[in-house]
Order: sequence, then structure tokens, then C-alpha cells
Amino acid sequence: MLLSVNQALDNKIAVAKQDNLTFTNAMKNEVSDEQLMLLYAKGDAQAFEQLYLRHKGGLYRFCLRQIGNQAKAEECFQDIWIKIINNRVNYQPKALFTTYLYRVAQNHVIDLFRKEKKVRLETELDEAVDYSLDEQRNCEITSQLNAEKRHQDLRSHIEALPLDQKTALLLKLDAGLSLEEISNILNCGRETIKSRLRYATAKLKSLLGESL
Repeated sequence: MLLSVNQALDNKIAVAKQDNLTFTNAMKNEVSDEQLMLLYAKGDAQAFEQLYLRHKGGLYRFCLRQIGNQAKAEECFQDIWIKIINNRVNYQPKALFTTYLYRVAQNHVIDLFRKEKKVRLETELDEAVDYSLDEQRNCEITSQLNAEKRHQDLRSHIEALPLDQKTALLLKLDAGLSLEEISNILNCGRETIKSRLRYATAKLKSLLGESL
């Protein structure tokens, strides 16, 4: 019914950018915008063509000035006309058609701004979350590397202990054996094992400090 409205709107955008509009004699007659819209609501496609020609330039410039981006302004311009088209049967001439048209336009522009703001906020939030997660990962990696370094230092210093101290300590740390079990394995008294562990621990503390 609209002669492929979307294609028609695409073809008319270039004309809409012109500052000086050329009206036909038929458009200069006494048929008001409101009457044209009512005729269009009843199926008169030519009535819509006249409405479009009357208001295309002003509406496009409104979109361009509000949005400031040509591509987005063109998309906004088409979306507004599509809203007018889709709501044609509900149109009531309670005010001037221009009032109706630009109210639809302004509401659409506001919706665009809100969506862009929401997207921007969501993007910023995602970036903040990503940054926080990266910081957390970095801290975890750093902590893990530090722990590995301390473990390597500990093992290195244990290897440097006297053999009897090192053996007793490894049986205690790695095997988790009790003093009695260690003394039985090494065939020496419990107190001797305690002494060896005490000397070994003191040596390691002197070398590693609080990190032990």
C-alpha cells in the first residue's frame, strides 16, 4: 500500500537534506496535514506522500541537529517515519500534525539517548568488572609465584642442612611422621629427633625469616 515504504524512505533521504523544498501545486492546496493523515489512515498512499514531502526536510534536519551524526540521523529519520506509518490507524487530530510528528520524533531521540547511555554504562561496567577480575587474577598469580618462590627457597635451604637434620625434617614435613616414627626409622631417641628438628627449624628461620 505504501509503494515499498522502506525503499521509498531510503531514496528520499538525499532529497530531505536539501535546505530549500519544492512543493507541487497539489501540495499547496487547502488540504491540511491533519486531513492528509486521516486520509492516509484510510489507505490513501498519496496522502502520505504529500505529508512526507511537506515535512521531510525539517524532520531530517531536526534529527541531524539532535544526534550530530549523519548515519545515525538518517537511521533515526527513517525510524520516526516508520513509527508514523505503523501508528496511522490510531492517529487522532487532537493537535497539529506537526506537533504529533515532532513529539514522536523527540520521544524517539530520547529513547536513542537512553539506549546509548545504557550501552555506555554497561560497557563501562563490563570494563570495570574485567579490570577488577584482571587485578584479582594478577594478585592471585603474583601470590602463587611468591608462594612458589618461597617454596623453592625453603627446599634449597633444606638441601643445605646437615644430613641428619635434613632427613629428620623431611620425614616430618613430607611424610608427616610422628617423632616416635622418625626415631624408629633413624634408630635414635625421640629427644635426639626433637633436637635435630629444632636446630633445622632455627636455621631455616634465620635464613627465611617470617616467610617461613
